Amino acid sequence: MSESMSLTSRSNEMGKPSVTLVTEAYNLAEGQSEASFLRALQTVLQIGQRHPSVEVIVLDPTREHVAAPILAERFPQLKALHVPGMTYDGQKNAAARAAQGEFLVFLDGDCVPQSDDWLNVILAPFAQPHVHAVGGLTIYEGDDVTSKAMTVMDFGFLFEPDAQGHLGCYASNNVAFRRSAYLSVMAPDDGVMRSYCYKHAQLLARAGTPVHAHHDAKVFHELPDVRKERLRRGYDHAAALWEDPVLDGASKIAQDEAFIEAVMAEQAAMAFSRLKTAPAFLGIGPDQKEAVRQEMVRLLELDRQGLVEALAQGEADGSNARTRAAHAAEASRLRAARRSMGRRLLERFRLMPAK
Repeated sequence: MSESMSLTSRSNEMGKPSVTLVTEAYNLAEGQSEASFLRALQTVLQIGQRHPSVEVIVLDPTREHVAAPILAERFPQLKALHVPGMTYDGQKNAAARAAQGEFLVFLDGDCVPQSDDWLNVILAPFAQPHVHAVGGLTIYEGDDVTSKAMTVMDFGFLFEPDAQGHLGCYASNNVAFRRSAYLSVMAPDDGVMRSYCYKHAQLLARAGTPVHAHHDAKVFHELPDVRKERLRRGYDHAAALWEDPVLDGASKIAQDEAFIEAVMAEQAAMAFSRLKTAPAFLGIGPDQKEAVRQEMVRLLELDRQGLVEALAQGEADGSNARTRAAHAAEASRLRAARRSMGRRLLERFRLMPAK
């Protein structure tokens, strides 16, 4: 029996589950189709039935309890954890606190695994004791150019782990953690962004528990409202700088055309580069690449609108100015720390008289 199989088939000595699998109704309240939500619930139910040591939690952050009647009528075996009013990441933090499993796996309500063995696959890297977080691949459903263009634009970062096989950002809808590592570094949940997967991945890396890329664990994501999603993506670029001013770009964030052009040029270059190296399983053949590229151009214009709106808000409420100031203060602190370290080294080797 493989190590991954043992994770989903064993309970600990207290009889607790070894894995907690979490899905949510957050996207249902945002406009996800009920049909895809039902399909997601059927998926987690089947996973739970196949693996008796898997605990399933269905998160419902809505004040209207939208998941409860669906579960009562169609899936009485599943119980919702009602967390009214919580943010996207806040509800996941609540699930982490409530979970009993040693391993914590997130699968959103608008996503379904590509294969029946997905859970075993995403858990497999934990056979290595130094692995504390694992990120799989997320792909928008559909064979049309919009689905393929948005997959490359929104999830292309998953195709490009660093030299150590680590992700700078994970997809919150297809990720697994040792629960102890997650509880040590919880996802931020009190800012203006919908999801903090990028910032959380950065915090995990800084804590010495980076996210390990595992491309064999794939899920299909229902295509969201395209215009709404693109505007949000543009907005989030500014919001990410407001929330983490140490990031590159925070020193120049402003409501001016030069900054906007620089951001959009970088985003376009990144998208087109990822298109060139898109994995074969996306099915973007040579005859379709130009059509996908043109669709990216259209979608990037929507991203621009979202960015412009965010920068206008940031100018009005002072977020842009505060971010520039915070970035400058951090840069100054780092320069002072480097000078101090350099002085200590010189003094240590008696190349400079001690003060």
